[in-house]
Amino acid sequence: MKKTTLICLALLISAVSFAQKNWVKQKLTNRFTVSFPAAPSKTAGTTFALKDTTSNNIFTATYSFIAQNLNINQKAFNKLVTTNEFASEFLNSLQTTLAGYNLEQVKIKQYKNYVSYLTEGKNEEEKKAIFMHIIFLDGIYYSLSVIVPDGQSFQNKEIFLNSFQISK
Repeated sequence: MKKTTLICLALLISAVSFAQKNWVKQKLTNRFTVSFPAAPSKTAGTTFALKDTTSNNIFTATYSFIAQNLNINQKAFNKLVTTNEFASEFLNSLQTTLAGYNLEQVKIKQYKNYVSYLTEGKNEEEKKAIFMHIIFLDGIYYSLSVIVPDGQSFQNKEIFLNSFQISK
């Protein structure tokens, strides 16, 4: 039984590793790179997107100089993003830009060099779900999102949402 479990775990890890090796790295800024299942298109100044033709899932990555836009110094901003109050206000602003989606409360995770928010939501009218990972680093927020139509596979969702690399 243990041997079978170990074999299954090894196969899963190798499948995920293999899937990521074929992915396309897209540099968003000097410090932040994200991997897509295939080459994304630049859809706006700071946004890259890919519609997976096999699953109809949409993968997007974007960024914004949020601290600069809010006229807050980087050190103060780094503390601000760790608060529930800011997370709630940020979620409210996301909610207005994602009309039709009912987003869940943000889950805040703190790491040594950055803070991240995780949220997800449903659009009942369009029959879609959205999954988001927002990373705050050096006064910039990076948003990784996957939109999954109802009934479609969640394949690659977790891999994409965690495929980012931060360089020094």
